Amino acid sequence: MNQKFKLAPSPTCTCGQEDQTAEHILQRCPLLDEERKEVWPSPTPLQTKLYGSRQELEKTTKFITSAGLIV
Repeated sequence: MNQKFKLAPSPTCTCGQEDQTAEHILQRCPLLDEERKEVWPSPTPLQTKLYGSRQELEKTTKFITSAGLIV
């Protein structure tokens, strides 16, 4: 999966650990841990966050908005 989000002006995330891929932003970025845990209190697969039910996609939208991401 090579989808990009824009949290920083370069491909590298502002956390400095990885590029800003959907998987990094939605699953692992330490800078977004708080927002992630608020939206998904229990572990949720990336597949569900991107291709799940309408309810799951609304959670993903909420996360993107609360994290201040530009998609």
